[in-house]
Amino acid sequence: MKIILAKHAGFCFGVKRAVQRALALAQQGEKIVTLGELIHNKQFIAYLEKNNIYAVREIAQIDKGYKVLIRSHGVQPEAYRELEKNNIPYEDLTCPFVERIHKKVYEQQGNFDHIIIVGKKDHPEVVGICGWAGDKAIVVGSIEEAEALCDLGDALIVAQTTITRELFNAACAAISRKATKCLVFDSICETTALRQKEAQEIAKQSDAMLVIGDHQSSNSRKLYEIAKKYCKKAYFIENAHEVSLENFMECDIIGIVAGASAPDWIIREVCTRMELEKTQVTEESAAVETEAEQGVEAENKVENAEVASAGQAEAAQPAEENDESSFAEEMEKTFVKIRRGQFVKGVVVHVTDDEVCVNIGYKADGLIKKDDLTLTGDVAPSDLFKEGDEIEAEVISLNDGVGNVVLSRKKIENQLRWKEFIDNLDMNAIYECVVNKTIKGGVLTKFNGYEAFIPASQLSLKYVEDLSVFVGKTLLVKIIDIDKRQKRFVLSNKEALKQQIAEQEKMIFESFEKGSVVRGVVKRLTDFGAFVDVGGVDGLLHITDISWVHIKHPKDVLSENQEIDVKILNVDPEKKRISLGYKQLQPKPWDLVSEKYIVGETVTGKVVRIAPFGAFVELEPTIDGLVHISQVTNRRIEKVEDVLSLGQEVTAKILEVNPEKKRISLSIRALMQPAKRETAEDGEDKSERRPKAKRDERPFVIPPREEATTSLADLFKIAEEAEENNENE
Repeated sequence: MKIILAKHAGFCFGVKRAVQRALALAQQGEKIVTLGELIHNKQFIAYLEKNNIYAVREIAQIDKGYKVLIRSHGVQPEAYRELEKNNIPYEDLTCPFVERIHKKVYEQQGNFDHIIIVGKKDHPEVVGICGWAGDKAIVVGSIEEAEALCDLGDALIVAQTTITRELFNAACAAISRKATKCLVFDSICETTALRQKEAQEIAKQSDAMLVIGDHQSSNSRKLYEIAKKYCKKAYFIENAHEVSLENFMECDIIGIVAGASAPDWIIREVCTRMELEKTQVTEESAAVETEAEQGVEAENKVENAEVASAGQAEAAQPAEENDESSFAEEMEKTFVKIRRGQFVKGVVVHVTDDEVCVNIGYKADGLIKKDDLTLTGDVAPSDLFKEGDEIEAEVISLNDGVGNVVLSRKKIENQLRWKEFIDNLDMNAIYECVVNKTIKGGVLTKFNGYEAFIPASQLSLKYVEDLSVFVGKTLLVKIIDIDKRQKRFVLSNKEALKQQIAEQEKMIFESFEKGSVVRGVVKRLTDFGAFVDVGGVDGLLHITDISWVHIKHPKDVLSENQEIDVKILNVDPEKKRISLGYKQLQPKPWDLVSEKYIVGETVTGKVVRIAPFGAFVELEPTIDGLVHISQVTNRRIEKVEDVLSLGQEVTAKILEVNPEKKRISLSIRALMQPAKRETAEDGEDKSERRPKAKRDERPFVIPPREEATTSLADLFKIAEEAEENNENE
């Protein structure tokens, strides 16, 4: 009988941490209670009570002077507020994996219409998660409940840490069909997932399964359901007393798994009880070998019977005969005892073309045939061993019919090959494998000749419903887990693709140089800019770097899938960010002014600003010309507003173009006819008859200037020149 004990059996990290802390505080003499049962196991709860650690259901039951321990399942936020309100000291022992779910659902309340929790509705962990999710929480305990949901809008999906991967995946698929947008937060505890996966693998190869755990434990019951699914004989037990040895008499392989709430001592008791049965069965099976061995044993029994029936005749035999018998018995004691399946070491005593003869310290020599010497069986024994070499082999049979022990090195060679392969394996490398077939939850393949499994969640970067599309395809994979006992691998195409993308991105980022110009494709437009694909990575082209002219939206200049040249403004390989510029490769508006605007030509524009000294006319975005007040009309005016208004379209003549100073002087007056002088009826010039005004009464007039200016110093200079002219007159 072979017993396989699961590697991940017993307390999980969260439970172990809570239990150890509770016992430590109790040993220190503190008065403590737990808010709810610390663990779902009646026997361990009794053990805690012996150590003065009791559970209460409600905060109101807590006596003064006691410290409260919040168990690994976590609680609702209201519980913290009530404890603090009543000044009750507490220590939070919520499992970090559960706490991670609380944080996620609490932060995402405002981003989703519903928060779906896949798990058992009355489980304390789920109750706590619902409290953090608020009124948006919906609990789904089965695939049927998931399919019965109505339209959900935007939904966030989380999982009770101890549910099966199978239920979670199926529920997510059903919910995604009901939701407008669906975000899946995989919150199944890694240890729980490994425990369930291990139970499945052990159940597939076992004749019987023992699942240890309390019947009220959710994760233990799920292990039992998995074991029952893959093994016909599965038993759910709470302690060693429930083990009935007669149920395992005809079983060659027995698997043992335990839930997260099963104490170590119970697991040891069950294993000890099964080991007792294992010893009995092993002894019985060792006594029955091949027919040849049975014949030898029968002869020995006959000889013993004859000696026993001789009675007193034995004492009458010669002393020499008694000495020979005693010598034979003593020789028999010097021989080692061996059994089938045992690994033995010996010394090569003879080598032929077909076999190797080995002295293994038994009453008969061992023989290794050529076919059993290596994995391929095509290597000549003389090429591998010579007389005197030490050799190790497996016992296949105790008698080949002529008294020799049959040995084989195939299993040892296989183990050596496996060890060498594992020792030289690069866990970060990317390998290739061909998908052979699909199974529930993933696909099967071969990895260097060994069995390998790729979970559905690790087949692609995005969800693929029909896994049959991968059959026959060669995939790039990374190793994410190794079952060294079963010589099996768990692989991931998803991780390999992620690593490839990361390496490509790194190479691309390293190839970029600040200031260089690259070709890109506009992938997406947003209010704040555009994302441009530059050789496999996206760079941000901010709206302020798209055009020299102010634009309201990037779509005013760019369109999606448009190919453009951009300049690398900045590269941050660590944060994987690239800042791009488009306008930097375009000429500035004022650089082309001297070519587009020639002195003497006529232009049309819109009045965009009026100042005391003139009006600014927009000829094109960012290019304005100035019409000085003296060039607005062919007559004298006090204010520019008397003739022009904002938004008015005007035509003017270019008087000066100065790109360096970003100045263009315009004149509307230059395009007008000269003003006619007023005359009297007798033809006398009325202007000459007009009496001269006194000096104090003369108006202050700024003489016309062809060049526009905005400088306050220039305006004062013009005023001084005007005053001198008036004095001269």
